[in-house]
Amino acid sequence: MSATKYKHTGTAYTNPFENLERAEVRIKAGSARIARIVFLNGDRDETNTVKQLVNLGRSDNFVDGKVVPSVDRAGAKVRLKVYFNKPGSHRFTVKCEPLDGNSKYSPGELARNSRFGYQKEQKSYTTAGDGSLILPLDDFYVGAAGKDKYVFHATDENGITVSTGNLEVHRLIYYVEIKMRSLTTCATNLELMERTYAKHNIKLARLPAVEMDFLPNIGMRDAEIFQENARRAYSRSSALGKQPQVIAIAYTGHLAIKKENFQVGASPVVVGPGSSPVLIPVGDPPSAKSLFPVTYFLWQGLVPGENWFVSAKFIKTGGNQTSAVDIPAEKCKPVPSTSAIPQRANMVRIDVSSLQQGTGTIVLVVNVVERMRAGLSFRGGNLICVCTKAWWTPVDIKTQNEIVVHEIGHSIGMVPDGSGKLPDRLTSYYDDAKGHVGNHCFYGLPANQNRYDSPSDVIRSKCVMYGSANGVSDFCINCAPAVRKVDLSEGWRAF
Repeated sequence: MSATKYKHTGTAYTNPFENLERAEVRIKAGSARIARIVFLNGDRDETNTVKQLVNLGRSDNFVDGKVVPSVDRAGAKVRLKVYFNKPGSHRFTVKCEPLDGNSKYSPGELARNSRFGYQKEQKSYTTAGDGSLILPLDDFYVGAAGKDKYVFHATDENGITVSTGNLEVHRLIYYVEIKMRSLTTCATNLELMERTYAKHNIKLARLPAVEMDFLPNIGMRDAEIFQENARRAYSRSSALGKQPQVIAIAYTGHLAIKKENFQVGASPVVVGPGSSPVLIPVGDPPSAKSLFPVTYFLWQGLVPGENWFVSAKFIKTGGNQTSAVDIPAEKCKPVPSTSAIPQRANMVRIDVSSLQQGTGTIVLVVNVVERMRAGLSFRGGNLICVCTKAWWTPVDIKTQNEIVVHEIGHSIGMVPDGSGKLPDRLTSYYDDAKGHVGNHCFYGLPANQNRYDSPSDVIRSKCVMYGSANGVSDFCINCAPAVRKVDLSEGWRAF
């Protein structure tokens, strides 16, 4: 037979390469080697992808067996266990690897907040006598950014490496609704709000709602009593067991701000028997501050017992205040801007036929609505407020959801200005100096405007974090990365 034909059959003279290969196999087969590295999930191993709720404290208070299956899924620290295939003390190393697509933090962000980083350094260990080891809890942690993914690799002295499944970073916020008794305009669901935040790996988990005392309107002077009423209701809720990761959402009717003793007038006017009624618009003429007239609506139908009318006087031409003639309130009638909403009046019709014949000026002093707010985020606590009525009409469910998205946005640090532990300031950021109270986003508008609060700005804005309700329910391409990057680990103090 030809030796060439059977060169791989094996003889007493096997070649050196084949001997070396077989020796190596014998060495590996005879030594201990690393077998697995797994996430711990309570009392069991987890080899698949896990969702790590990094903003939660490591507390059994959050464990529900579903969203939070065990305390090991709460917090940024990761509990790992390594197994070898044989008992004994075996040395190995572990390293955390971030996957492609994770958020990128700037040097400034990392310097401001250590929670933006993860455990980069490799660590060395030796197993216990049974050939396994649970790694110290404080040794490995992941960053704060939602949607980020990590994998952990363990390598033994023979160079064999095993890996975990993926760890996905999620955030969990509980919310409790506080509804005023007899208020029938509250949103029946906040599903749009929940879906919006879920896109950014923030789960909003609803707790059972509670009730508070009714208030017809929350103005500047009503904030304290409103918070006190809401606080009493909150103290009876299940939210107490989930602090500090709870946001309280209180519903109100109107959030109208009163402008008192606003003066308007008309001149010259003819008064006396047979004279036509005088129609007076309620507003400000164009000015250096506003190129367009500003219309106000009379303060009526908002708070029982509070009236729009203050006074009306007729001053005859050539006369002065001392000779002014009072015009009774019953001679002054609001004129609605639309018959569908009688309370929405921006003009006053004054009957002057009972006055003495003459020509002069009418001075009308009224209380008006300076502005209507869609919602509020109270600083220093976990309370936000959403109005369910605006301009005397109910606010639809979609808009209420958009308002809650916006106000929770403020609670989580939107729009960041680069201070404290926040992400860097956004290019579309603006603050009080350019419009609305607080930090907001002008995405969709030019970057060089002096202000961002005109009616046309509302229409053109393209982010839910614009300073007023604009029909947008999601974060823009500038804000979305910051929502993903924010650190929510501190939660909120109960209001």
